[in-house]
Amino acid sequence: MTSDDRYTLSTGELGAYRLSILNHIHKPYTEFLFRRVGLESGMVVADIGCGTGNVSHWLAQAVGINGAVFGVDISAAQLEQAKLNADIQGLSNIKFVEGSAYEPGLPQNSFDVVYCRFLLSHLTKPTHALKKMLELVKPGGILVCEEVDISCSFCDPPSPAYDRCIELFLAISDLRGQHFRLGASLYRCFSDIGLAAPEVCMIQSVISRGEGKHIVDLSLREGAAALIAAELTTQAEIDQMLIQLRALADDDTTAFGIFRVTQAWARNLKPL
Repeated sequence: MTSDDRYTLSTGELGAYRLSILNHIHKPYTEFLFRRVGLESGMVVADIGCGTGNVSHWLAQAVGINGAVFGVDISAAQLEQAKLNADIQGLSNIKFVEGSAYEPGLPQNSFDVVYCRFLLSHLTKPTHALKKMLELVKPGGILVCEEVDISCSFCDPPSPAYDRCIELFLAISDLRGQHFRLGASLYRCFSDIGLAAPEVCMIQSVISRGEGKHIVDLSLREGAAALIAAELTTQAEIDQMLIQLRALADDDTTAFGIFRVTQAWARNLKPL
């Protein structure tokens, strides 16, 4: 096993469509989460690993002109898309910053809410990144995370192609020292960095029809180069799997259980 924080999927314009579908699937649950944690107008929020800015844009609208959102991502291509979409929506209370989860480049003790979605699982040191995020939270502020466990994904009726797709992504995660099962232990991660009494819940979207079902074949298509380079599969196998997964996605008698998501949040009770 190596230690490799590289993102397995596409970034920038190439990955924007997949991320928009993913956001469409998960957006209602994310919005419900922010209602639970008490997001309010006027708050200052940091979105770490913001990608193309889907959540950042919604947050900017939610906190209003008296609030502010800072989106951080290590990929310049992702930030370019995020800035473009912010301009299209006329969002003036949002700023995008190039930085990593380990070095976000934001001032400590400055944010009412610090948030990440589907970021930590791509990292080799998720707890270290979580500590860095906590440093940004002002006393009394809240740290909020959503994270995946892709091992809980399913297809019904069962499909060898679907199962093989999940197997491949788990394999490259293990090979790189990443954590595509992290959702199951997110509560413990919060406790490990000293957060008292974190709150936690789990959700899993099941999709039987529509564009959302193509999140699986789109992810495999984008991850194919990395999977082949790691000698986990071949282009011939990928091509055959894509044909089968697209057929399953178009079959309304088949349901996809998209990866299970853990939501965790806790207040920073440490004094300044």
